Amino acid sequence: MNPYEKSSQFVTVHGNRFHYDLEGDAGLPVLALINMAGHNLTAWELVVGKLATRFRVLRFDIRGTGKSAWGADSDFTFSQYADDLAGIMDALEVSKAFVVGIAYGSRTAARFALNHSDRLTGLGLFDVSLTPPVEQGGQRELGQEAIALLQKAGEPIVAHKKYWRFYENREAALKAHTAHEAEEDVTDLLANVVAPTLIACGEQDLNLAESRRVARVIPNSRFELMPMTGHGSVLYRPELFAQLLCDAFG
Repeated sequence: MNPYEKSSQFVTVHGNRFHYDLEGDAGLPVLALINMAGHNLTAWELVVGKLATRFRVLRFDIRGTGKSAWGADSDFTFSQYADDLAGIMDALEVSKAFVVGIAYGSRTAARFALNHSDRLTGLGLFDVSLTPPVEQGGQRELGQEAIALLQKAGEPIVAHKKYWRFYENREAALKAHTAHEAEEDVTDLLANVVAPTLIACGEQDLNLAESRRVARVIPNSRFELMPMTGHGSVLYRPELFAQLLCDAFG
């Protein structure tokens, strides 16, 4: 039985049942991780062990993905996903958290920072772009370039697991990843974020220029370039990913 099949923690928020995992000592600060597109919470297994030494790590599947339920089509928005996270935190009696999103998940993290600033200890945006849909067709080639560089440097290559991308309902999972089609670019609004912010992006990522732009907007932010790293940085250099978070927030 793989980790996806074993995972069975649920909480009901806004009338929907959400799949989550909360790991680490209850006395540690909470770090909430928001999945990249097409992945469920098990994809974080690459870094949870290291992160759980510094944080109490909260993972969850956004509505319609993984094992989480969903509601009306109109609820597939980044603001709703952020509200869902706040509701999950309420149900688990978590008052504040470091909120970290990667790639598509960084859009929800940004909305959480805007809509729930009082619940935010710190913000992490990896591989972020907050613009309306942009051409991502070159990401595969850049990812292959990153892998070639890692191999040349003698660095380990992550073996992807099929269960990282499992879901219960294909139609709902597809709808969950359409929020970007209708929502505005909120980059300029992030100038109001006062929480310490880490922004990091792979050197082999089409979102690099946008990530740098977001970093320039947020006052209390630092930008980290991740060499030999493509889009979905945790799947290329998990050790570096975890270390950046520990250094910034731990």
